Amino acid sequence: MGLSRQVAIVAAGRVATMASIFIVNALLARAWTLPEFGRFSAVWILGNTLAPVFLLGVPTALLYIFPRRSPGDPRRILVWQSTVVLSASACLLVALLWFAGGSISRWLSSPASTDLVIPFLPYVFSVVAAGHVEAALVASGRATWQAGLSLVGAVGLVAIAVLAYGLDWGIRETLWSLSAIGAGRCGVGWLALALSMGSPGTLSMSGVGTLLGYASRIGLNDAVGSLSRAVDRMVVLTFLGTADLALYHVGAIEVPVSLMLAAVVTVLVPEVSRLTAAGQLDAVAELFRGAVGRLALLILPLFFFLYVHAETVIELYLPAEYSRTTEVFRIFLLALPLRCAVYNPILVGTGRATWALYGSLGDLCVNVALSLFFVQALLPAHAQWALLGPAVATVLATWGQVAVLVTLLARSLGQSWRVVLPWARLGRVSVVSLLAAATSLSVTLGWQGSPALRLVIAAILFWVVVTALLWRWDRSDWDELIGLGRVLLRREGVS
Repeated sequence: MGLSRQVAIVAAGRVATMASIFIVNALLARAWTLPEFGRFSAVWILGNTLAPVFLLGVPTALLYIFPRRSPGDPRRILVWQSTVVLSASACLLVALLWFAGGSISRWLSSPASTDLVIPFLPYVFSVVAAGHVEAALVASGRATWQAGLSLVGAVGLVAIAVLAYGLDWGIRETLWSLSAIGAGRCGVGWLALALSMGSPGTLSMSGVGTLLGYASRIGLNDAVGSLSRAVDRMVVLTFLGTADLALYHVGAIEVPVSLMLAAVVTVLVPEVSRLTAAGQLDAVAELFRGAVGRLALLILPLFFFLYVHAETVIELYLPAEYSRTTEVFRIFLLALPLRCAVYNPILVGTGRATWALYGSLGDLCVNVALSLFFVQALLPAHAQWALLGPAVATVLATWGQVAVLVTLLARSLGQSWRVVLPWARLGRVSVVSLLAAATSLSVTLGWQGSPALRLVIAAILFWVVVTALLWRWDRSDWDELIGLGRVLLRREGVS
């Protein structure tokens, strides 16, 4: 299987998982009251925040170490060693959550909250214990199996949400059902490993220290990143309660652009590594500038469209009592343009991966400090705006992190901000997207029909204006956009 095709398959599986979470949130928000959905969201966030911490970086380390092991028993032993390590780590996480049930109950301000943690424990166990399965399948050349496993899990999550909505299930019944899906997915994942890798015979734990030693650096970065993504929600829960957490959680959306980013990252890392080893730093800078410019052709129009039509998106996605979610959604959208700056592949390829860790630590510290400051400053006199404080803090921290890392990266490449970023293209695409957004909004503003129809008409108008203006203004932008689309959609891979 070609590299491009394999990247697309893996990314498609991840997109399916992300899409299923959006669907689950939309259904459960309609099934329960704001406080009920907030309590469910708190348990969900808690489990999924701690899971990357207890994965210990093993899945990513497996992708690196697996190809370096000889085919046969060495690879099989590595995979089953990972299974043992993560199963033990999952048991530790479950025990931690079990004994912390009383504290979690007080934190959620609900006597029944302990009973909400216990039904979710099998799901949390399955996420960690089978956290390496997808990485092992991809490393062994079975990306299709990985995508199929992701798709089955996504369908299972959506099915549970449909049943909860249609049968008026409570939170506990829903969590037990999600745990059943998670346990089933874990079992199927282990079975897939057995079928693809075979039995290691007598399992030896010799050499597991090498795996954990390499994984520890990755795990620390993953843990910090996971905590950074959750700290604003924890501040909302602690100071504002479960009803406001419900509003906040579904608005703090990370727009799924993983298919584009996965394709770019997979191509960039080896190329950057090669150019750096050859001392061709100017070529690395040009590669970074080109990647940012190409992603901008897709991400910036998406940002302007979603920002202008955020109210319609939320109206379609959530029930009427979630109208304030639009404000949170718009604030989080302000971080979307930063996804153009794919600095991580450059940092990894140039041997400066630790910079990403330092950036994540800085992001976490700034996010915590600003979230607490904004909430505590706004609550006494402007309580209605306190919900937005953590969102603003998160976006400011993210902008600061990216600005610092790109500045350091530019200096390490001997370039300046003026040269390392494609400012002309960024400006052109922004102006074109703004004009297209304004046009689509002016036509659809005031329409009283279905929000789905309104959004479809707005999208058609938006992309017609964008393509027309790009084609007329600068044909290089248009040609680049068409070429990027072909790369993402083509089936033949790069050997």
